[in-house]
Amino acid sequence: MGDSESSKNGSSSKNASVTTDPRNIKTVVFGEDFEFEAWYGCSSYFSDKERKQYAKSLLERLYVCNRCFKYTTKAPEMGQHLTTCSSSFVTPGRLIYQCNQFSIREVDGEKDKLYCQCLSLFAKLFVDTKSVYFAVDRFKFYVLILHVSAKKEQPVGFFSKEKLSWDENNVACILVFPPFQGQGLGQLLIEFSYQLSILEGKLGSPEKPLSEHGRKSYLLYWCTVIAKTLPHIEHDSRVSINEIAHATGIRQEDIIEALQSVNALQTWKTTGGEGKPGMTISRERIAAWVAKRNINLQAPPLIDINCIIVP
Repeated sequence: MGDSESSKNGSSSKNASVTTDPRNIKTVVFGEDFEFEAWYGCSSYFSDKERKQYAKSLLERLYVCNRCFKYTTKAPEMGQHLTTCSSSFVTPGRLIYQCNQFSIREVDGEKDKLYCQCLSLFAKLFVDTKSVYFAVDRFKFYVLILHVSAKKEQPVGFFSKEKLSWDENNVACILVFPPFQGQGLGQLLIEFSYQLSILEGKLGSPEKPLSEHGRKSYLLYWCTVIAKTLPHIEHDSRVSINEIAHATGIRQEDIIEALQSVNALQTWKTTGGEGKPGMTISRERIAAWVAKRNINLQAPPLIDINCIIVP
């Protein structure tokens, strides 16, 4: 079985400045139940000899354990591993959230280095703008787990967060694994990241740049939360960006970007052109966006804050 420590030449960075590997893996076999295409390449899965081989042709299948994320190119080897791992492996870290069929575990990249390295390698196949593979020590990973039954659990996504972020970002990388996308789990993870920021007394923001898909997901979250929050905090039909920020945990620049994305932020000049330009939030355009996207503003939060386990 391969693991991330066996790939000696893997680089590590946290942003898009690292050159994206050419696609070198065709499909991923994830545990026993899932098979799907890899979106991007990741040469760190291979030895030097294999890198040269798969620079010219795609690896047909990469087998990845759906519990511990260890990997191999050989089906029999993975079959043997799954027999043992499915009965003995327990997701590391601290249980930080438990609600209905979902739980979230906080995993320290320094304490559980191998697990976090393997998870990060797996994520690189689907996220090209973030590329931490091995320098995971300074990150915490929040792994979303679906409890299929009393004895079977399945990781379905995660986000990572720097332990000390000078920009106070609340997410470094976020991913819902391909078989579980389109079920609202990305919004659940985003909401959880903001709840952590609120508990810390901070305004949160994801690390930039976001992928195209990531930006769409965040704009959906930001706009929905703003639309839900406005009626509860405005006074005499007036509200400031700062008031929205402190009510939602969303950083001011992200609120402005969200409002601009739905053309709901209008600027105007004071009489005579003196003084600073003002801004008006168009409730009508927010309402039109809500109607167009069929957003239910009465829906309960995705995260039950009473189920967050505070140490």
